[in-house]
Amino acid sequence: MTTPSSPGVDPRLVTALSTECESIGRSLHHLGQNLSILQAQLVNPPAQTPMQVPPPAPPLPVPPPPQQQYAPPQQQYAPPQQQFAPPQQRFAPAPQQQYAPPPPQYVGAPYDRREPWWQRDGVISRLLAIAGVSVTLIGVVMLLVLAAQAGFFGPPLRVIGGAALSGGLIFAGFRVYGRPGGRVGAISLVATGFAGLYLDVMAASVLYGWLVVPVAMVVAFGIAAAGIAVALKWDSEPLALLIVLGAALLAPVLTGAITLTLIGFLVAIQLAAFSAQLGREWKYLGLARTVPVVLALVVAVASGLISGVTDSEAAQLVVSAILVAAIGLASSVLVQRAGSPSRDDVAGGWSSATFIVATLPLIAVGLLLDRQMAAVLYGVTAALLLSGAAVGSALAVNLRMSVAGTGAMALLLCCSAGSPESLIAAVLLVVAMIFFGVAFSAGSRFVFALGSIFAAAGLIGFLVSVPPAALITARAASAHLDVISALTGLAVIGVLIAGAWTVRRLKLVGENNIATIWALAGLGALYGLTCALVASGIEIWGAATGFVFGHSAATVVWMLAATSALVYGLNNRRYAHVMLGTGLALTCAALAKLFLFDLATLSGLVRGVAFLIVGLLLLLVGTRYARAFGKQEQVNSGSSASR
Repeated sequence: MTTPSSPGVDPRLVTALSTECESIGRSLHHLGQNLSILQAQLVNPPAQTPMQVPPPAPPLPVPPPPQQQYAPPQQQYAPPQQQFAPPQQRFAPAPQQQYAPPPPQYVGAPYDRREPWWQRDGVISRLLAIAGVSVTLIGVVMLLVLAAQAGFFGPPLRVIGGAALSGGLIFAGFRVYGRPGGRVGAISLVATGFAGLYLDVMAASVLYGWLVVPVAMVVAFGIAAAGIAVALKWDSEPLALLIVLGAALLAPVLTGAITLTLIGFLVAIQLAAFSAQLGREWKYLGLARTVPVVLALVVAVASGLISGVTDSEAAQLVVSAILVAAIGLASSVLVQRAGSPSRDDVAGGWSSATFIVATLPLIAVGLLLDRQMAAVLYGVTAALLLSGAAVGSALAVNLRMSVAGTGAMALLLCCSAGSPESLIAAVLLVVAMIFFGVAFSAGSRFVFALGSIFAAAGLIGFLVSVPPAALITARAASAHLDVISALTGLAVIGVLIAGAWTVRRLKLVGENNIATIWALAGLGALYGLTCALVASGIEIWGAATGFVFGHSAATVVWMLAATSALVYGLNNRRYAHVMLGTGLALTCAALAKLFLFDLATLSGLVRGVAFLIVGLLLLLVGTRYARAFGKQEQVNSGSSASR
């Protein structure tokens, strides 16, 4: 006799609960995997690459329900027509897909944890290594300098002891390098050793005189080159940086001051470390080997300006500055040659910055020379750099721009040093016109920017030499205006017109705004022309008469410009707004000058002629505008009648 089943248990509910429990089991299984990965990351944080996460385990098999006939649709458990469902249906589970585990791709995602900088891999060890290099090198310098000052030991023992210590550090570094985790320690030991040897050779030459300075420089160059060779073998830019900076920063302690000997040893470092940048994207080594010698030269130039230098010392500083600039240019060209990884992007920018820094002593050393020699130095430098930038199409873009910009700076200094004070503005404006012409023909915005610098400097100089107050009275005009002022005023007209044409050619502004550029250029050109007319009148007829004739001609020119602007606005409706405003403004200015200035200043005949010409021009432009508006009204009435 069989036991009847309990009438209160629904087999379909049992099947659904079993499926739900299996889904919960799969979710707990995935959760356990993620917790294991998290625990591993917290105990051993990844150094460089994220931890490889094992693929998730396959889901547990779900046994089929014992009887498929007990899987009816969900709506059978809660029919809408029943207000109070039976207990079995009130506890019916949700569909099975609601309890599906998360997608597998989220299970294996590593935990992104932001660590403090001091907990990152290798940071503390690198800081300690840098500190160790610094302290050890300072100790070597103290052994060589302070021990000599105090009389401890003897010169041979000091030099031999420093060399033995440096050699031991290099040997220990090679031994440590091959061991696990010994790279950082090996780099610091070897860098300290080579920098110590470099300083030891300097001490043997500078302090004790055992080596002639040129021979000591050659030996020091070889030591630095050997250290750079080790850096190349280990492919370590930090090693090269520590050798260069360690030797360069402590070298002034041995010489006691900024001397030509110190500059020579720093040039040796600049040359020795150059080869390491070839074919490698080492960004910081260029500046590290260049900045020390540049600072030494700049300090030497400043000291010479304060205390004075002899001609031979100035010549030696000039030669040193030329040598440093030439090394900077050659190294930047070779580092950024075609196919090099340092040609473009960030490494190329650092290399171009290295060249610019290397030319700073050459720019500053001209202050120690007289004006003629400085002009020759800057002129030759500008000619070489600008011609190199013009023909050097194979150069990298950023390096070519750096060379051209440095050449333009040298040309600016050449114009300032080689021209009389009264001609500086005119020369700068002529050079600006040349730059604008090159930019117009080549379509180069960078050349236009260089020309704009010269134009701005020239215009400022012109306004300083010929202020508006110089045009008010005959006495002020005779004091400020001469032939050079007239020529400079004509140069102002030329540079403004050339600049406006180049702006339009390069499309630096929209077509709708080009009329505004022309209007501003025209107003500036009118000021230059007024100065040129008044200055010419004074030079031809003298202060009193020339002043009168110059201003009368300027008034007529103002009115001619106003008439031209108004007529141009009528013929070109696209620019009518700007031209109309400019023409009316010039007309008002001309009339105000005529009644407020010319009427009280000019003589009778000249004043009558000025009034007559201005009146005729006003009648001309008024008639032209009346005809234009009459034609427009006729066209409008004809179109209305046709409608």
